[in-house]
Amino acid sequence: MAGYILKIVMEDTHPPVWRRVVIPERISFYELHLVIQCLFGWEDCHLHGFSIPQEDIFIDDEKGSGFWNVHYPEETTLVERFFPDYKWIRYTYDFGDDWRHKIIFEKIDESYEKRYAALLKVKGDNFEEDTGGIWTNDWDGGARRPLDVQAVTESLRKLVFPAHEDPGAETESESVYFSDDEKKRMDDFFGDFLDRMDSAFHASSHNHKPSPMALKIESWKQFCEESLQQAEEETPEEPDYVLEIVPGTKSCGELLRALNLQETRDYCKYLQIPCLGSWTKTQMTSAIAQELCAHPEYVLYVLYEDELREYLNLAGLPNGRLEKLPEGDALIKALGIGLADIHIEKRKGKTRAVLSFATDISFLLRSLSADLRKQTYRNLTRFSEKLKTLILVYGLIDFDSLRGMFQNVYHTVTAPEDFCRYIYWHGRFNDLLQTLYRLDSGKSYAAALQLDADYIMKKMLRYSKDLEYVPFSKKKLREMADSISGRSDWAEVLYNILRHRFEFTEITAGVILELIFPEIMEGRPLPFVFESVLQMLPEEQELSDFCELWCVLSGMLLELELPMLKGRSRRQYAEEKGISAWDIDMAMEEKRPVYVKECHMYEFDRSIQETMFQAVGLASEPDIKQLEEYLQKEKIQSEEFLYLLAEANIIGCRFEEADSLIRRLRKSSPRGKKGAETLQEMLETGIDVMDEPEEDDDLFWDDWQPPVSQTYVRETPKIGRNDPCPCGSGKKYKKCCGRGF
Repeated sequence: MAGYILKIVMEDTHPPVWRRVVIPERISFYELHLVIQCLFGWEDCHLHGFSIPQEDIFIDDEKGSGFWNVHYPEETTLVERFFPDYKWIRYTYDFGDDWRHKIIFEKIDESYEKRYAALLKVKGDNFEEDTGGIWTNDWDGGARRPLDVQAVTESLRKLVFPAHEDPGAETESESVYFSDDEKKRMDDFFGDFLDRMDSAFHASSHNHKPSPMALKIESWKQFCEESLQQAEEETPEEPDYVLEIVPGTKSCGELLRALNLQETRDYCKYLQIPCLGSWTKTQMTSAIAQELCAHPEYVLYVLYEDELREYLNLAGLPNGRLEKLPEGDALIKALGIGLADIHIEKRKGKTRAVLSFATDISFLLRSLSADLRKQTYRNLTRFSEKLKTLILVYGLIDFDSLRGMFQNVYHTVTAPEDFCRYIYWHGRFNDLLQTLYRLDSGKSYAAALQLDADYIMKKMLRYSKDLEYVPFSKKKLREMADSISGRSDWAEVLYNILRHRFEFTEITAGVILELIFPEIMEGRPLPFVFESVLQMLPEEQELSDFCELWCVLSGMLLELELPMLKGRSRRQYAEEKGISAWDIDMAMEEKRPVYVKECHMYEFDRSIQETMFQAVGLASEPDIKQLEEYLQKEKIQSEEFLYLLAEANIIGCRFEEADSLIRRLRKSSPRGKKGAETLQEMLETGIDVMDEPEEDDDLFWDDWQPPVSQTYVRETPKIGRNDPCPCGSGKKYKKCCGRGF
């Protein structure tokens, strides 16, 4: 058994209020809630919830709220699901007063065996309930209650929690969230999405014969799959799949020779080893092994903390047969960097996996001090968080600019070699990002995994080759990286349409947004994105919903910052260049379609779409008249065009013109007739609102007078920073209540 040492801080308190506590492992978030209530003297009379803002995750006793939140039930979700992977988690008590507690994970106490929490250290008194929150209490001293440490300790001893099993298991099946019809459409869409990604990957990759290293790893994966499959189907007296550990006979350098030449060169680049052009593969693998021996902490860049523990545990086991297969990717990564070797052999219907370890690295890893390991993992965590934020925002960015962002935004100076080592040996090896090199510019780029980097690069060379990346503040970067809604208000509107117009569940609507978001980030045209959404929609859609969907997707594509424009939206780029935003890959460059009833709005010429978008949004008379002339000239039959033009006329108070278009829709298809009914309701509502002013409006405006401005008069004497603090503490104001102002 073990315990987690947490520091729980009341946010925004001055002076600070916090508690350091050790909690037993394998307790639920509800049980952690009980501990926090005891630590801070709360009475559990109000709602509460846990959240992870950086991932938009919410954990509480409800079914979930807040339309971006990924929700977990607190009674069945164990703290192991998020500790120690996340640096901190927020606990909020009383959403009216908004008492926020930052739960900071500090370390694991392997020796803690009690099943109740223990108070380790405290700072500051408790706050009273229902007193307005931290801003009221911390400003004027507020209503506080002295902390009784002995009473808290005794109360914690009474809260004995059982050790819950299977902390990582899902408690609800997929069928809870998806109907059969939704699941089928999602499977079809997701399959197409993966096919496109796979095609893009293969188009940008060289066709190489798998290396001995790749074949070795693949054989180990196959061994594990077949072994687990047999274990699920039957339990034979003598298993057909056996794993044995034997003494190692090869060094790290010798094991790395299983790499092919290109992989060996990549490893040298990842570790920033300067190689001569005349070096053989053996010389390069020896250099890699020497670098790892000289800097065994570089192994930590590849193996996460739990994976390192798993590897060291395996390497320390006695030789012989293992009853249980290793879990996770620790062994796969160890094979990939020459720390271990595996050989699969089949004899008489039995499959035997022979595992051994490098003769020169395992000892060095054990000799790494706890402080060095802790500091390395802390640095990697901080780097990964910042890298993730920047990659999510920019999508694709060259190394020099990325390093400059790090230094300017996070005030962190990192040598170019160390930065590349972080990017390649840690980020690339752990699939945190993708990298590509452009021979024409001699630059290396980092890109988000879900994006087609080659497609973006082609568009970037066309539009923004000579432009600088748009800088963002740290706060803005965090907002943009936290969720799609932090980047575009249109995303929230789209979510609500999917939820309430098309009646998708919260989970389904969120997944649809996540799947189309990479396409928007890649700068794909509106028809491409729209058709991706169509694959997930029911077969029958109302005309009004379809038209609103066109407006919302158009808005997202115009206002979202794009990698191909180096952090600019289409609108921002168009303003800089003095062009139309709709000329920046918004429409397909195809022959104009025949405008029959079924013609979609996104199939029109981009100039017509732009005019329609402005007409619906601003109801400007020149735009509406231009569309009406186009309607007559081209004899447009498209129901979507007629609907949107009628809506623009209603917004612009051109009711006779709108009524004429509504009559045309009534003579169209059943879908058009239903759209006409929606417009008629809108028309009547608009007339009611605009033609029936309040009786008291004229009286109100006749009597209204602008407020008279008055000179501000200070009622209390001004307090200087070096004056005695008025609270009576005897300290200077700047050292007491005025600190931080």
